[in-house]
Amino acid sequence: MLGETFIFLRPVYYLLTIFLICNFVYLAFLKEKISSSGYILLNSFFFVLIGMALLFQQGVIVDELNMSGDSIIFYLTILFGIIFVLSFFFNSKKEK
Repeated sequence: MLGETFIFLRPVYYLLTIFLICNFVYLAFLKEKISSSGYILLNSFFFVLIGMALLFQQGVIVDELNMSGDSIIFYLTILFGIIFVLSFFFNSKKEK
């Protein structure tokens, strides 16, 4: 069991990534058609929080089971933050 990678939360991260990218595409390209960007930003923020909580929980589970963590989930969490910041800038840029 030592040295195994814990990958059971990876599908959840893929789903969150798809939702976050959809929110970003909406803010970047479809904002003129429907005006609910505040909702999308709040939604994106909660996705980032969920991603960070899952990363923390994975660390706890991996530590308890003597496994190694999944580096892809760590990079996806960083990607969540980057996409959220880009979404925030696109939102503030288009409001001007």
